Amino acid sequence: GARESVGAAPAPVAAVANALAGASGGTVVVHGVPQSWSEREFGAFLESLGATRASYRKKARWPYGFVTFGALADRIAGEALLHGVSVQGRVLKVSEAKPRGGGKTGADGVDVSGMSAAEAVVAKANANALRDIRDVICPLWNVKYGEQLARKKEIVAENLRAITRAVRNASQKARKQGRRFDVEWLRSALDNDKLACPLEGIVRSPVLDGYRNKSEFTIGPSAANEPTVGFNVGLFREGVTAVAAPVGCRNISSTAKFLAAAAETHLRALAAQGNGLPVYDKRDATGFWRLFIVREGGMAPESEHGWKYWLRPGVGPPKPEVGNDGKPIEANDKDVTPFEYPDEEASLPAPTTKDAHSEVMVMLQVRKEGYDDETIRGACRGMLDALEAAAATASPPINLKVCVVQFYDGLSNAAPDDAEIRNLKTDAPSEKNMDVIHESMCGLRFSLSATAFFQVNTVAAEALYRLAGEWASPNGKSLLLDVCCGTGTIGLTLAKDVAKVVGVDIVEESIKDAFVNATLNGVSNSDWVAGKAEVAIPRILNEYKSLIKPEDGARRGMPSVAALDDPDMSADEDTEAALQHQRTVLNQTSVEYLYDDVVAIVDPPRAGLHRQVLVALRRENRLKRLVYVSCNAKTMADNVIELCLPQGQDGNGGGVPFKPIKALALDLFPHTEHVEAIMLLER
Repeated sequence: GARESVGAAPAPVAAVANALAGASGGTVVVHGVPQSWSEREFGAFLESLGATRASYRKKARWPYGFVTFGALADRIAGEALLHGVSVQGRVLKVSEAKPRGGGKTGADGVDVSGMSAAEAVVAKANANALRDIRDVICPLWNVKYGEQLARKKEIVAENLRAITRAVRNASQKARKQGRRFDVEWLRSALDNDKLACPLEGIVRSPVLDGYRNKSEFTIGPSAANEPTVGFNVGLFREGVTAVAAPVGCRNISSTAKFLAAAAETHLRALAAQGNGLPVYDKRDATGFWRLFIVREGGMAPESEHGWKYWLRPGVGPPKPEVGNDGKPIEANDKDVTPFEYPDEEASLPAPTTKDAHSEVMVMLQVRKEGYDDETIRGACRGMLDALEAAAATASPPINLKVCVVQFYDGLSNAAPDDAEIRNLKTDAPSEKNMDVIHESMCGLRFSLSATAFFQVNTVAAEALYRLAGEWASPNGKSLLLDVCCGTGTIGLTLAKDVAKVVGVDIVEESIKDAFVNATLNGVSNSDWVAGKAEVAIPRILNEYKSLIKPEDGARRGMPSVAALDDPDMSADEDTEAALQHQRTVLNQTSVEYLYDDVVAIVDPPRAGLHRQVLVALRRENRLKRLVYVSCNAKTMADNVIELCLPQGQDGNGGGVPFKPIKALALDLFPHTEHVEAIMLLER
């Protein structure tokens, strides 16, 4: 199964001399690879050719493999080595890998006619390194906000249609198999543009500029090879390592931009003098300075309005009429009035220093390997002095309350939870309960450590949490499950309206923050559990089982899935007699239960909820209302399908299915393509 012929390694390519500093090798697809090869066999093949690469990927049954190169010279040499090689009777072909999701790159539209293969690779890499940073960080920066809202609402709408399609298809399949049940909400959904439930619009962001309270900047070389504090203009696998300053990025706060510029000025001054430590270079994983993170608290403007004030219809241009053949009817251009999106550019002022409660934290991330402690301390101290001097001259002044440094030698920027963090001012290990700033939201104060999760758009998140609370509508004796609770923001805002809040999150540091925030706000009716939700939720429900008031018999007798053979949903005489007996027994039993019902709010990461969590939530019959908050409408749809899909012979297998009641889109990230969604499910 080895190769049958190998091309000769080329001489150094002159084209690489024209490459910009921020251009790297990128990723290629190698076609014609034996399907039977494992990833290890593919790697051994690359090794036998002498191809220098950063990484590779190949799965069994794939007739292709991916190879990512660190340097452009390695990419050009590697392509020459691979292209035209015969393996098991098939000739390998090499092409550039397309971006995931079919997105655009800076190389799109580059004219490579008349260039050699090597020159074309360099030209495209250079174009990527010179991308406008706004197109990367806030790609909708030049789109009217009214149009942004319409686009984002449609993303949520399409995923509501996906729910309808999945449940309809499953119902039809079940009917063919002789399982006779009907989904009562499906008929109205099919009559309402196939939306699983009414989509009541989109809640716009009250703030449009500088709304991020946390900005994570990369420290690295620019396309011109200058130390830069900003953002990568592309991905390493796309052949880009260049960093550009956040000029024109509307989502980044003026405070974060100011401090990033101060750090950059300091690093460039040292480099010009021939002093200082190098910035991190992803191509060979060398250098000292890696990340510059700015976190802000107490700077967001206050909104005197509730979420309904910011609710918009999010209407886009009308859909074209469809003829009897199902094809759009072409309209006479003279009769068509151009669609105008509503003007939504007005907003609350951008966050900035307001008073003594406005606080800023800076965390540096550096690479420790190869540097002694004295050198590290000196470099960090110099950066601290530069930042403090800049903050003192800012207008308005910046209260630089906390400065810490995180040490991490790994390849990616995502350091583990136990990575060492030290206070820059004292050089002592960072005290999590001391090295914090505070943010106010929904009438509560939240303590934010360097690594704690918190929504980056404070004012919009406040609208989201108040909306979630209204839709959950717990009573004073509800047990509230806050699933994927993070630092406890949603649960704590609702604690005053429920008997008990139990929050669950897989990140132990977030749970520690939740306990701190509960104490900070005097919330005593809460508990916070660290662990996988799929493990914790069944255990919690079992633990509280005897404390929750049993279902009322009458409600248990009204499933949300109606048998087709019983369209009136009326119980027979024997069932009615049994239910009446149960009510009599319950009325004669003087048991005092702590909780009337169970209400759940889930706010999972982009991957959605684990299937075992969905199973546990569906099986808990006393859970009648569930609010799903999502940062990924696609995985929300997948999860809601699991919760609403009839199961078993009568549709109620695994627990009575939920019914979609209503949904809203929310824009927490203006000028980007991200959209939040919230959905209410009942049964």
